[in-house]
Amino acid sequence: MNKKYLILTVILIIFGILLGMTADYWTILIPECFIHKMTGFYCPGCGGTRAAIYLLRGRVWTAFKYNPGVVILAAVICLGLIEKIFNKKILPRALAFWVVLIIVLFSYYILRNFTSSLSAL
Repeated sequence: MNKKYLILTVILIIFGILLGMTADYWTILIPECFIHKMTGFYCPGCGGTRAAIYLLRGRVWTAFKYNPGVVILAAVICLGLIEKIFNKKILPRALAFWVVLIIVLFSYYILRNFTSSLSAL
């Protein structure tokens, strides 16, 4: 067991809880998406802030509907930390897996601009 990564994980969990509890106060400072404001199209980051807030509050499905990339990135980070703590391989190492994942995510980001059922914003 790697104690350095365990301590880092505990710090990240505490930080995440504090962010989730105070999100209503600091989200006012975040400007709206320039791309969406100028073009009317959602960029890959649109919905990311709301997804992160819902994820920090434990509402994974709602977060996924706003921006699946945020949820997937959080899962990859968590699994990566678990790998480091326990020295076990969990995440796929095949390049094809990651390429397909990126293609699926960007396909979603493109399609949500043209399909109202994919747009949770």
